[in-house]
Amino acid sequence: MEEITNSYLSFSVGDQSFAIHVSKVNEIREYEEPRNMPEAISFMKGVIDFRDEVIPVIDTAVKFGMKASEFTTQTCIVIIDITKKEEGKVFRLGIIADAVSDVFEAEQENFKAIENDYSPNYIEANYNTNDKHYLILNADEVFSTKDIIDLQQIIEQ
Repeated sequence: MEEITNSYLSFSVGDQSFAIHVSKVNEIREYEEPRNMPEAISFMKGVIDFRDEVIPVIDTAVKFGMKASEFTTQTCIVIIDITKKEEGKVFRLGIIADAVSDVFEAEQENFKAIENDYSPNYIEANYNTNDKHYLILNADEVFSTKDIIDLQQIIEQ
């Protein structure tokens, strides 16, 4: 029987801390300037090579309606997997984080749900520990099906 871990990678974007389940994380890499793509979506910074594929890099701050990221020595790209519900197909992309903090263990019963009326559907819950407050992301919901289709079409061009 496969053991399900309750580990989450925490990262910051602006002054907000987010966390994503480690099962969705492929790699954390130093920031590299993505190659520009013509007619890219506003939050798409460009593309990078990841193993045998070209993947989009998302300016997470812009996607979340915040001020565009400022790049520092702590800025990194977190490569994540997103599963398209309709097809069950895995889609990889890079998200820009101002900094990656750590990995922490959290039980879902300690999450505090947020009503969808007050948050985007990709924010799964709030989680508080000691002096830290995290917004837990549902990676599969961060990008709508339309966003994923648009990103795939841009890359294929």
